[in-house]
Amino acid sequence: MIATPHAASAQGAISANQHVADSLLGAGAWPKATAAYQMVIVAEPTNGSAWTNLGESSLQERKFNAAIAAFAKAEQLKFRPFVNIVNQARVHAEQNDEARSLELIKRVVDGGAGAALRGYVTGSPEFNRFGASPRWQALLATMRACMTPPYHDFDFWIGSWDVYGAGGGPAGHNDVTVEQDGCLLVEHWTTTPGGQTGSSFNYYDVRDKKWRQLYIDNSGNAGAFPALTGELTNGKMVMLTTDTNNTQSRWTWYVMEPGKVKQMAEVSRDHGATWQITWNSVYAKHDSTKRK
Repeated sequence: MIATPHAASAQGAISANQHVADSLLGAGAWPKATAAYQMVIVAEPTNGSAWTNLGESSLQERKFNAAIAAFAKAEQLKFRPFVNIVNQARVHAEQNDEARSLELIKRVVDGGAGAALRGYVTGSPEFNRFGASPRWQALLATMRACMTPPYHDFDFWIGSWDVYGAGGGPAGHNDVTVEQDGCLLVEHWTTTPGGQTGSSFNYYDVRDKKWRQLYIDNSGNAGAFPALTGELTNGKMVMLTTDTNNTQSRWTWYVMEPGKVKQMAEVSRDHGATWQITWNSVYAKHDSTKRK
């Protein structure tokens, strides 16, 4: 059982009666909790939290019709509507009604809340009975976050790379991996002949629709590499630091040709009027068949 979070604080002060009901729910005293929440909603018929938790206690009592009615009422009151649609699907799952459960979860996905509630869905044991169902697995796949095109703007940097400096000599090796279900690119850098290492986190921030990078190396000087922010422009990923004391850094990545990526760093000391190259490298896909 996944206990529905008590969120009455979002509606203001919690009544004394609801405190009692919430305590009973938390203790797993389902019949007593059900009775207590019924008292609450008589006095507070628009209390969405009480309706939600009444649905939870009713579900645990296996009073399925009452549970669906309570969760649907909370949804109607616009109290965590998508959570309560999932809760209704949980009840139908307990009744082994895969079709209705799928229909409800698809409503959550179509409403744009699929990624946010994927963890709640996958963590709800009521749905375990559908685990082997191809239709259920296909629906869960649509709930993954970071699937839209902007999250893939930097995919061209993914891979295992041998890195060469401006003069063509070896500069190091970089493995760029995809992690967190595709929401994060992690850089693992080692210089040639070694000794210096560094890692960066690279991710698309849906809030401002920008890419960000935070790089930390093994020097212990976290301030040596200020955070970068930018976006893909004309096929080039361009990220900049904040302009501080007239000094700003700009990093650029782009595909030169299949299997090769350019990475270049520049600095400006006149608010971006002019730029000087400080790092100029070429990434070549690592050939694991070559002798070391």
